[in-house]
Amino acid sequence: MKIAIIGATGLVGSKIISLCEKYFSHEVEYSLFASKNSAGKKIKVSDTEYDVIELCDENIGHYDIALFSAGGERSKIFATKFIENGSYVVDNSSSFRLEENVPLVVYGINQDEISSNTKLISNPNCTTMGLVMALKPLHDLFELESIVPVAYQAVSGSGTAALNSLEKEISLGEQLTPQYEDGYYTNPIAKNVIPLAGSLTDNGYSDEEMKFVNESRKILKIHDLIVEPSNARVGVVTGHGTFCSATFKNVVDIERAKSSINGFDGTEYWDSPLPTPLDVEGREEVLVSRLREGLSSNKILNFWVVSDNLLKGAALNAVQIAKYISTL
Repeated sequence: MKIAIIGATGLVGSKIISLCEKYFSHEVEYSLFASKNSAGKKIKVSDTEYDVIELCDENIGHYDIALFSAGGERSKIFATKFIENGSYVVDNSSSFRLEENVPLVVYGINQDEISSNTKLISNPNCTTMGLVMALKPLHDLFELESIVPVAYQAVSGSGTAALNSLEKEISLGEQLTPQYEDGYYTNPIAKNVIPLAGSLTDNGYSDEEMKFVNESRKILKIHDLIVEPSNARVGVVTGHGTFCSATFKNVVDIERAKSSINGFDGTEYWDSPLPTPLDVEGREEVLVSRLREGLSSNKILNFWVVSDNLLKGAALNAVQIAKYISTL
């Protein structure tokens, strides 16, 4: 089997490489693609050293699976070219997520939408991914009608440049002021919370918030799901956390809800200690906690969910999909 990893030198790409070593045999042959600036670097995968290849037309060959994590523009240009050369493409960008004939897949929820004829599969947004992993077992029990998610997104979700900016801001110590303008974001992120993640759209919501709306509906197949999202960026390296208030058609039961989360592959319920971004860094599981019945209705569940945005939120889900494709 031949696997191409596009964006191999990035944050998510490096995680994909580590997970491929875990999920696939050492007999797999890899091709590692990145920008022209990274071409020629050497990366070891499963004890074999590979040269990083520049992503360009002349370097594209036949691969069984191509895992894209190189940004939306590169996905738009190159995904179809890999498909034309016989690859299944799993894309981490937002470029194809809402296209009607492209499955938006969370492994553990809807991987059965992939068939041998499905050549392009989209990976959902990292924040949406963690939330729907908690919502799916609850929906199966009580029938979901609406959600009010409030997300706290880590800096690594914005990439290496944002992490470098966070590190620089931390190093400034007391010299860092609210007026600091040399950071990655519109405001300093170190020791701070910015009440906006992503870019504002015409309706006043950010593109990150609208991903909650559109992607949750598509993944869970609840096309009339009511979603009222708010997303903030926090000065945390890794781990997106979301408080969610979910309303269901049927009366909820806390103990049944906890059991369903613990019985759902890829999620765990923690009563104590309360899971935080530090707890999920490097973990494959999505962690849920603080499950409470609503104060105003016995059809409401309020809870906290947190996951490693670089793993289940991106690289892990892509590799799980790739492993599933390899069995078709």
